[in-house]
Amino acid sequence: MAEHQTDLRLDVGYEPAPAVGSELRDEIAAAWGLPLGQRVEVSLQNERCTLRGILELQSAPDYPWDGRQALKLAVAGFVFSSREMERWTVL
Repeated sequence: MAEHQTDLRLDVGYEPAPAVGSELRDEIAAAWGLPLGQRVEVSLQNERCTLRGILELQSAPDYPWDGRQALKLAVAGFVFSSREMERWTVL
């Protein structure tokens, strides 16, 4: 019986696809007043740390846009709601 091996390429890093395209992301960023796609420092309510990295949108909000709707965001792999943000600074 012959032995078969398959290369699963597990050594390759995983990069998820963006939740929305750059044009849609920029439109959402303008509606919510957030620096989506930019490098930021974020402080969250009830957290004693700051996050640094690219502010990413995890899922598109409902259309038509309502700036009061909470967004699902992430920085450096840490997922949080836009309502949890205490402050942010573009780096």
